Amino acid sequence: MTAEDEEAGSSQFEQRTRELLLTSADALPGSVRSRLTQARHAALSVHSTNQAPSLARRWMPAGAMAGVILALFVVLAPHGSSNNPGGPSMEDVDMLTDSEALPLTGDQDVDYDFYEWAAEEAAGASSPAVGS
Repeated sequence: MTAEDEEAGSSQFEQRTRELLLTSADALPGSVRSRLTQARHAALSVHSTNQAPSLARRWMPAGAMAGVILALFVVLAPHGSSNNPGGPSMEDVDMLTDSEALPLTGDQDVDYDFYEWAAEEAAGASSPAVGS
């Protein structure tokens, strides 16, 4: 079957369908056809008057743009300024990256002998003094 045959077949189908619909519409009583026509015109008039954009549709692009600008401001704003007291400042970053600062997690300067002696004293054990 070629494209021309398919087109001729579809046009015959369309013609036959149109004839059946027109025949069935003609068979309806006049009052029903009149009510259907009035309903169709009423629906079309409501649709044509609703073409003006509503308030929400008019302001939606402006609201979206304001949201994007706010998001960019939050992301790109400097975090160490005085306007943002909760954020990290450059002084905090310098203190954390200083290699000569006090160790925060290391055990370099812990005197374990003192803690052992203090624990024994608290438990009531008499132990010889350290270093004597």
